Amino acid sequence: MVNSLKRFWNDESGPELVEWAVVTIILLVAAIVLYIAVGKLLGNVICGIQCWLSKAASSEGHKAAAGTGMGTCDKAERNDDGSCNF
Repeated sequence: MVNSLKRFWNDESGPELVEWAVVTIILLVAAIVLYIAVGKLLGNVICGIQCWLSKAASSEGHKAAAGTGMGTCDKAERNDDGSCNF
């Protein structure tokens, strides 16, 4: 019994596993915070690209996407349901 406790006390794989678990948790929390911070902005950029592409593919072509035709994509935003509003 004493030998088992000594071996357990001297075993370094347990603390190393705990260290990696803590590092993983810290990285996950940082990724979630980063996603919350830039998620809306990134969604708006993607909506702007989608708006520009849809207007460029329309009958108006590049003129519509550049803002001289059907309106610009400056105010393109992602709605809460994930759809784009342009």
